Amino acid sequence: MADGTPQPQSVKQLRQERDRFLAFAFCRADLLLELTADHKIVFASGACRSVFGLSADEMKGHGLQEFIVEQDQSVVNATLGGMTGGARPEPINIMCRNTKGAPRTLSLTGYFVEDLQRHYFLSCKIPAAPRASSGAEAREAAGAVMHDTASFNKVVSRSLETANDHTLTLLELSNYSTVLDQLDTASQEELHETINSYLRASSDDANSAAAFGEGRFGLIHRPEVDIEQLSSKISAKVKSADPSGLGVEIEKASVILAEAGVGDGNPAQAFDYMVRQFARGGDNGIRLNDLQNGLPKILAQIQRTATEVRSVIADESFRLVFQPIVRLDTRATHHYELLARIDGEIGSPARFIQSAEDLSLIRGFDMAVCRKAISWLRKQGEMTSQRAVAVNLSAQSIGDSVFVETLREQLVALGENRKHILFEITESSRMENPIVANNAIQALRNDGHLVCLDDFGVGEASLQYLRQFQVDILKIDGSYVRECLHDKTSAHILKAIADLCVDLGIDTVAEMVEDDETCKFLTKSGIVFAQGYHFGRPSQEIEVFEQPERRPAVARRLGAQESWG
Repeated sequence: MADGTPQPQSVKQLRQERDRFLAFAFCRADLLLELTADHKIVFASGACRSVFGLSADEMKGHGLQEFIVEQDQSVVNATLGGMTGGARPEPINIMCRNTKGAPRTLSLTGYFVEDLQRHYFLSCKIPAAPRASSGAEAREAAGAVMHDTASFNKVVSRSLETANDHTLTLLELSNYSTVLDQLDTASQEELHETINSYLRASSDDANSAAAFGEGRFGLIHRPEVDIEQLSSKISAKVKSADPSGLGVEIEKASVILAEAGVGDGNPAQAFDYMVRQFARGGDNGIRLNDLQNGLPKILAQIQRTATEVRSVIADESFRLVFQPIVRLDTRATHHYELLARIDGEIGSPARFIQSAEDLSLIRGFDMAVCRKAISWLRKQGEMTSQRAVAVNLSAQSIGDSVFVETLREQLVALGENRKHILFEITESSRMENPIVANNAIQALRNDGHLVCLDDFGVGEASLQYLRQFQVDILKIDGSYVRECLHDKTSAHILKAIADLCVDLGIDTVAEMVEDDETCKFLTKSGIVFAQGYHFGRPSQEIEVFEQPERRPAVARRLGAQESWG
C-alpha cells in the first residue's frame, strides 16, 4: 500500500520477531521489566503474579521500589545508577516483596538505553532456593546482608576456587568514627546503609562485600569494577554527611586473587589470616600500604607464622603456669587457671593465641594444652583434690563437635578426679553455631566439669551468650574491675552483672584484682571469686601459692594485657 501501512503478512512477521526475542529473553529470565528514568514500570512480562502478586498489566505505573525490601532499596538504586554509564552489571540478588509483604529473592541485571527514552530494561530470574540451616544463612545466600569477617572469608575462599580472576579490595576510612560521633542515630544508619549499598552493588553478585567496623570494609569484585570511582562516591557521601565538611581520606589496597602467589602454602588460609588481621585493626593489624606494595612478603610471613604455630603444637613447646582464683569471703584458693607460656621467639602468649585463632589452628593448640593438663593432674596423687585447674577453650574449639568428643574421651583417664578440671570458654572468637556450642558445654557439665564463660561484658555477644549457654561461672572482664573504684558506670555495671548472676544461680569471678580496697568493693557487690596480681603472679610452681612465704611478689599491672594471663 502507498501509505506504508504494513501488510498483514508483515505485521505477522513483526509479531513473530517480537515473540522470538521474548522467547530468547526468557531462556535466561523469568521476568522482564522496562522502567522509565524515574524507575516507574511501563512494561512487564513473565512471572509477575508469582513474584509480586500482580498481573503484568497491574504492574504498570508502580515504582520498582514498591516491590523491594527496605534494606535493599539503596542497593537497587546504586545498581541502576551504575547502568547509566553504559555498563551492564553482573546479576545481583535482591529481596523483593509481593503485595502482601511476603519476601522473595530475585536475581536482577539489565541495561540502560539513552536513545530509548532513557529507559531501563531489566532481566530478572528466580534463583534456586538456598539451602540454609538458619535465617542468617538464608539471608547470606540470598545476598541480603553485608558480611562480617567470618562469612566474608568464606566468600574469599570460594572465589579462590571458582573465580580467582576476581580482585580482593580492602578499604579503610580514616576518622570515620569521628564523623559518626557528630551524627544522630538516624543519620549514622543512613550513612552506613548508603556506603554498604555502594559496596554491595560493586561486589560480585552484589553479595561479596563486608563491613568490619571502625571504617574498614572489603569486597570481592570483577576486574572491570572502578575502585577509584567507588572510593570517590563513598568519600563524597561521607563529606556531605559530615557537619564539619571535612569527610575522610580513603586508603585502599587491591589484590588479584590469581596473582597472589603463596608458593606451596594454603592460599585460603593465608587470605583468611590477612583479612582477619586487617579487620581487627590496631597496631597488630595489616597495613594497607604494606599490602599494596609488598603482598608476596606478607603472604610469605603468614605462611611462616602458620609453620611456627604448627611446630609449637606438634612439639608441645610451651609451658603451663598457674594463677590462683580465690573465694573473696574466705581468701581460700578455689582453683588455679592454667596459662600457656610459649617457648622460642614466636612472641607473647596473646599474639600466639591471636595468630592460632586467625589461622584456624587454635583447636590443635587447645587440645595440646588439655593433654598437658590431664597429664599433670594424673601425677598429683593425693594432692589432686586440692589442686583443681581451669583450662581455656577457644570458642572455635567448643563449637567443634569432633574436638569436644575427642576431649571427653581423653578426660576419661582422670576417673573420679575429672571434676578437678574446669573449662573457661573464651570469647575471642565468635561462636558460629550456638546450638552445637551449648550442646558441648552441657556434655562437659554432665561429665562433672564446671564451665566458665570468660571475659563477660566485652563485645556485643555477651548477653546473647548468657541467654544461649547454661554455665556455672561467669568471669567478668577486667576493664570493669580496674575502673570500679573510680568510675560509677563501671561500678554499676559490675554490680548489675553480679545481681543477674545471683538470680541465675551462676558464680562470678572478677579478674585483674590488684588491691584490697577493690576486694572489699567486690565482696560488697556480691562477687564470689577474684583473680589478679593481688593474689599472686602466674607461676610455673604451684607450690608457691600453697606456701604463703613463697608467694610471688605482688605488683600492679602496667596497663591492660590482652591474653590468657
